[in-house]
Amino acid sequence: MASNLEAQLGEELKNCMRSGDKVGTMAIRMVRTEVMKRRTAKAGVEVTDELVVEVIRAYVKQLQGSVEEYAARGVLPADDENLAQMVAEAQFLQKFLPQLMGEAETAAVIDQILASQGPVDAKMAGKITGLVMKDYKGRVDSALVNKLVRAKLGA
Repeated sequence: MASNLEAQLGEELKNCMRSGDKVGTMAIRMVRTEVMKRRTAKAGVEVTDELVVEVIRAYVKQLQGSVEEYAARGVLPADDENLAQMVAEAQFLQKFLPQLMGEAETAAVIDQILASQGPVDAKMAGKITGLVMKDYKGRVDSALVNKLVRAKLGA
């Protein structure tokens, strides 16, 4: 059985194909291919919205990494068609990802977890970051969590 998000992607793909949206068509096809790989990799894997979001997030992260590599070499989207496609795909897929907590909300979560752990020192930064990521996976930005935890613990 398809997840709600997977079904939504299917409908969006049809709309993109009808309207000639090559960016949306390519982005959704890439995501759907990866979801299919995960579905068939292990027998009995259920495709949930969480799995689809995980696939989308991983693909967007991959695209953003490639864009950063191009930028480091001084290449601009206006100068390279492939780069422009990557930027457009990453932007297109953002609408399927849940909104991440802001800095203030993330800091409050970290404070709550720090309070529940009792005395902590800078050596526990990795453990605290792991606890936050475990409890709030997909709802917080890992880089922001790491930065805030290290700042709070002086690591």
